[in-house]
Amino acid sequence: MNRRFGWLLLALVVLVVAGAVVAVVTQRPGISDARDRVDRAWTPLQAPLDARYQALTGVQAALNTGGQSSRTVTLDLTAALKQWQQVAHANDPAVQGPIANDLEGLVARVNVNLVASPRLQSIQPLQAALSTFNQAVVDPPAVRSFNAAVDAYQRARTGTIKRLVADTFGFPARPELELAGA
Repeated sequence: MNRRFGWLLLALVVLVVAGAVVAVVTQRPGISDARDRVDRAWTPLQAPLDARYQALTGVQAALNTGGQSSRTVTLDLTAALKQWQQVAHANDPAVQGPIANDLEGLVARVNVNLVASPRLQSIQPLQAALSTFNQAVVDPPAVRSFNAAVDAYQRARTGTIKRLVADTFGFPARPELELAGA
């Protein structure tokens, strides 16, 4: 009985190992290809996003010179712009995407604050800086292409076996790009 149990246990271990090898061999290339498509779709967005966030430094400066430097949105904007400047030329949507989305969310916050505050509305350099920022447009078809690639990548890396392979081999989730006002 013990000998039979040993053989069954060995057979079970061999099946699990073989199953893991088959999962890796069959799933990893598809996940890797999908991630590479996300990376390629990000490349045409980098320069327009960098120009957009360079324009956003004008919004930050206008908030600071307008006496708004201690506001949470200004502090958050300053921190996020510093992060962007550190990774601006990384060509890595896994790193740059979340920061870009944070910056876009902060622009939305600035716009909401502007609408609600006559004091902010009276800061003409802020109005001009926001106008400059809004003119720094990122090509909508390129954004849609990137977001479609992210969706395909997410589908490629989800599911019980695919998720195990993705987690084991370092295929983290990638965020879609959500532009303010888009």
